[in-house]
Amino acid sequence: MTLGERRTRVVRASAARTWTVVEGVGGPAGWYAFTRLWRFRAALDRLAGGPGMRGRPDRPLRAGDVVDFWVVEAIDPGRSLTLRAQMRMPGTARMTLTVTPCEAGVVRHPSASDSTDTASTVGCHLTQVITFAPRGVAGRLYWYTQLPAHRVVFAAMLRGMARAAERG
Repeated sequence: MTLGERRTRVVRASAARTWTVVEGVGGPAGWYAFTRLWRFRAALDRLAGGPGMRGRPDRPLRAGDVVDFWVVEAIDPGRSLTLRAQMRMPGTARMTLTVTPCEAGVVRHPSASDSTDTASTVGCHLTQVITFAPRGVAGRLYWYTQLPAHRVVFAAMLRGMARAAERG
């Protein structure tokens, strides 16, 4: 059984610019929200025998690269990045970030109540999918106890990435 959550954000920046932000995640750039909390989590992980914060390469990412306490599991340059957590936890966590150009220069706001399209010369959607394959009862307990905090942290991360891309 795999548990997960998904969120999408409209980004008023080109898909290429947004991809630059996605591919630059971790290391000196940080995680675009709650950077101190990420570092604290990494320090706890290190105390528990995990890898802790290890930085990232100063070049475009490739499969197998380390990004702090994640490893690049898959990358489709310009489109998607899948990271697998190497932290000590009762299960396997993954985060996939996907950049999708908006169709014909139109940005659809997923949260708009009237489903109105807004004309735009540039824009894309940034999607974040978090999955967790728990190991046993401990894994399920871990997921559900962490879920409220994860919702806040990962939503803020996505927002921060969108803002970074829009600032250019």
